[in-house]
Amino acid sequence: MLNLTKLPVLNNNHEQLIDNLDYIDLHSNPSQYLIAYSYISNLLDISAELIINNIEFSHHPCPISDESYLLININQ
Repeated sequence: MLNLTKLPVLNNNHEQLIDNLDYIDLHSNPSQYLIAYSYISNLLDISAELIINNIEFSHHPCPISDESYLLININQ
């Protein structure tokens, strides 16, 4: 399981996917994912932290705006 205390940038810039009604249908198991939005977070800083710590994530265009978001599986 992902330890957010070792990832301070992500820890301060994420939400639970299951808590976001507009995005909950993005994945078949939303309770297993965190989401970080480009309109409230610096995705480059979050991505760099995830890459340095060898944590898989995916980047997606937002279906309801011209922003984007990251999905991070918490079961890593």
